[in-house]
Amino acid sequence: MESSFKVRNAKDGDENCINEDWVGIDMTRHKANVAQDPKYLMVTVDENDEAVGYGGITHATPDIFYLGNFIVREDLRGKGIGKLIWQALIERAGNRNIALDAVSYTRDWYENNGFKFSTSKVAYFNVCVNEAVKKSVQSEYTCRDLTEDLWPMMVKYDRQVYPTLNRERILRACFCVDSQRAVVALHSNQVVGYGSIHEKPHQEYELKNVFADDEGVVEAMLRELFKDVPEGRVVHFEKIEGKPMPKYLERSDSPFDFSGIRMYNKYPVETIGDKMWLSSATIL
Repeated sequence: MESSFKVRNAKDGDENCINEDWVGIDMTRHKANVAQDPKYLMVTVDENDEAVGYGGITHATPDIFYLGNFIVREDLRGKGIGKLIWQALIERAGNRNIALDAVSYTRDWYENNGFKFSTSKVAYFNVCVNEAVKKSVQSEYTCRDLTEDLWPMMVKYDRQVYPTLNRERILRACFCVDSQRAVVALHSNQVVGYGSIHEKPHQEYELKNVFADDEGVVEAMLRELFKDVPEGRVVHFEKIEGKPMPKYLERSDSPFDFSGIRMYNKYPVETIGDKMWLSSATIL
């Protein structure tokens, strides 16, 4: 191990240096993580206190941390820096449960490092937004931007998916930052789904946590969420394994050649999957 490297908590401005110098941080995700846990970001630095790697582990609930990416600057890989970051992230969580999202080709590595439990599996897709995707159609569902009066109804709906967790604090951190838009689908004044979209670096977008009663609700929400996305832009999303691709996207999607899985090192968090359609690798 290179003794000149050490891990410390991030300081104001570290995220900007990392962004500008060697790897892009999704600033919407970063702000959401900071809103949940101001100490989430950890940085590996050299003897000049220059960032050479970073990792994030967010204290999402009293008993659970969510571990995000840990990345080493490309020209310094193979020097043990990644192991140094990993150890610091794990130590920060202590004896509490850690959740993470692994891609299929890293699953064995995480299992060998203590992450024996898993829940939802996802397939990764891109959609290039076009006129057909943005087209408004008549629907029996009403989609409204998430406002304060809808929060109690949305959180109650979310408990149908995560029965053991009250995720309001997590969702507020994720849905109430810049470049994020969340909508709630209603039918007869009852919530039948919700979802969100945010702008990523390089003029791309990402869908998050699209939960819904059925495919018709999913389509109504996606059409609303795509409404303000310029044509030609790429939107990323993670479809829950076993759920059909919304029919109106079938000719627009482009699948990746790998999948993902939610993993835990202490115990799996219970979810009821019938309302889960699109997931997110950033929200516990």
